[in-house]
Amino acid sequence: METLSVSIVIPTLNSERTLEKCLKSIRGQNYPKNKVEVLIIDGGSTDSTENLATKYNCIFIKGGYKENQEARKAIGLEKASNEIVGYIDSDNILPNKNYISEMITPFNVIPDLVGTETWRYGIDRDFNVYNRYFALLGVNDAVAYYLGKADKIPWFENTWKRGKILSDKKNYTVVEFSEKNLPTVGANGFFIRRELLIKSKCKPDEFFHIDVVYDLLGLGYTKFAMVKNEIYHDTASTIFKLAARRKKYFVNYGTKFSRRYILFDKKNKSDILSLLMFVFYTMTVIQPLLLSIRGYIKKRDVAWFLHPVVCWVFLWAYGSAVLKKI
Repeated sequence: METLSVSIVIPTLNSERTLEKCLKSIRGQNYPKNKVEVLIIDGGSTDSTENLATKYNCIFIKGGYKENQEARKAIGLEKASNEIVGYIDSDNILPNKNYISEMITPFNVIPDLVGTETWRYGIDRDFNVYNRYFALLGVNDAVAYYLGKADKIPWFENTWKRGKILSDKKNYTVVEFSEKNLPTVGANGFFIRRELLIKSKCKPDEFFHIDVVYDLLGLGYTKFAMVKNEIYHDTASTIFKLAARRKKYFVNYGTKFSRRYILFDKKNKSDILSLLMFVFYTMTVIQPLLLSIRGYIKKRDVAWFLHPVVCWVFLWAYGSAVLKKI
């Protein structure tokens, strides 16, 4: 069986804190070295990012778009020369030497497969408590979790439930997504056929990782595989920084370009009900606390007990954003 060639795209901006661990984990893969290229699409770093790219034999591209990481992902797609494009962020670390092989295997088995995504975030005890909490929950937005649109599964689950399940294999679950059930996939361990992704609205000023996947669904490319492995995501952020970013995103939503994927669709009864339940759960505290206990029993980490607090913080962030829009 022919080994598929892979282009790893990493957008960077002053990423020296995590980039070396990221690149070291990529270059340590068992996948054939001559089949992997790594493209660093930089937004104007002033630290050692470029030196690290050179050290690990990466293609360093000055991509511009300092304030738009997603646009730099589009440039990476344009510059990629291989069959499969893999989106790995500079704060991602691959957990083992077989990671790329695990992500590519479904493409060799399923001819009409569009893409693969890692189904869980790994837990590193050296991460701060906020990083561990979001990894445990499987998403960095509590609202997305309650809307059923998290990109990864939480640590108290062992099956993938979103989309239409076509088959469940030992190492991956094959799923068919639609425009109505697409979770927030497309980053932090996402691999896709380049020839398909370039059919989306993938110009720099239109690119957003969930949106381009959404575009492909509209074109009939719906089959994906959720691979049963992990990826580390070392954001070094805090709950309040993340909430502030989400508030800013919500306030500015649709002002720079027309988004195609909608996290919360006010015309969707299911989204409305889920959002109302999130508000009810948050204000009454009981359900978030029970979820924390359930998670702690499955995976012993005190970070679970941040969940009730995080729900309140995100309720404040989105609520204040709505008021500001009004």
